[in-house]
Amino acid sequence: MRIDRFHVEHLRCLGRVELELAGRSAWLTGPNGAGKTSLLEALCLLGYGRSFRARPGQGLIQRGKTALEVVAHWRDGTGQGHVSGLRHGGEHWTARRDGEALSTLGGLAEGFPVLCFHPASSALAQGPAEERRRALDWLVFHLEPGFSSLARRYARALRQRNALLRSGAPDAEFEPWEQELGRCAHAMTRQRAAAAGYLEQALAAVWPRLCEDSPPPLGLRPGWRAEDSALEDLLLLNRSRDRELGYTTIGPHRADLQFGEAFGVPPEHWSRGQAKLVALALCLAQAEALRQARGLTSLLLFDDLGAELDAGHLGRLLHWLARAPYQCLVTGTGLPAACPAEAAHWPVFHVEQGKVRPLSAQLAAPVTAPDAAPPPGGQGV
Repeated sequence: MRIDRFHVEHLRCLGRVELELAGRSAWLTGPNGAGKTSLLEALCLLGYGRSFRARPGQGLIQRGKTALEVVAHWRDGTGQGHVSGLRHGGEHWTARRDGEALSTLGGLAEGFPVLCFHPASSALAQGPAEERRRALDWLVFHLEPGFSSLARRYARALRQRNALLRSGAPDAEFEPWEQELGRCAHAMTRQRAAAAGYLEQALAAVWPRLCEDSPPPLGLRPGWRAEDSALEDLLLLNRSRDRELGYTTIGPHRADLQFGEAFGVPPEHWSRGQAKLVALALCLAQAEALRQARGLTSLLLFDDLGAELDAGHLGRLLHWLARAPYQCLVTGTGLPAACPAEAAHWPVFHVEQGKVRPLSAQLAAPVTAPDAAPPPGGQGV
């Protein structure tokens, strides 16, 4: 997937901005607070239905305006052109793909894989389970067309059970919802386990491009003792305790993607820099796993990359990105000193006071997505 151009209106400090990328990777440079990150947020809205900093309506709309709008013209892996658009007014949103109205934001994200590495991404390595679960589910969503519907069914049943727990409802009312939770849970866990396998292989391939030691092993914790009993049986056994707490304590909503040892120490002893490297490697592994399994290339977004990595790791990353089959947008106050020649020739756009202007004339003609390059390390996933 490659972005040819995208248009943003009234997102944070951005008024009306349009970037012509012609499928190229690019640098977005400028002072802090200029609007660089907001441009990445705009693309995240199309790829996730949310920003990596806030949900629509939570400070995203420019002050004094009633709605924000993002429109992207892009091409899939076959070269077919598409137009995706999102308008959000704080309370209501509308989304369209190729002129067709969409009923869910998930429909907007289908076929439009976006990954973003940003200053808070270290939470993937050492933060709450929700961050890692969300990263795994991003891959499952793009691998399994039915996963989104399955997850919605599970979420609905979970809300109903939690409401019954808090209302003191009789036991008979729990049974249909616990059966539904069990059906969804086992299907979701099978799909998550398959995706985790792809992800672990991809992480092993990506890791040598960033670090010299062995990658951390990955494991999926389902969220309940799946090896002991079916979820619906354990929900029955846990019902009294859950009544006291007022919520459901086990199930796929408590799942976690767990890391093993890396850098010679367990995850809880990783330094902040080590945690960032693991998070970065996981982000790249998501992209590689999807490319190997489905042939889909993701749009990679890197916010303030020069401030997140030391010069050595930054140079190694850029060296790979410049040769990988991905379109990348990288923000920073300027181009890093450790910039390989290939990345140094990416177009540069200067962002200041919510306005964007090109600093280089590298957009000679639209490019087609390159043939899938071998993954890092020269091995398939």
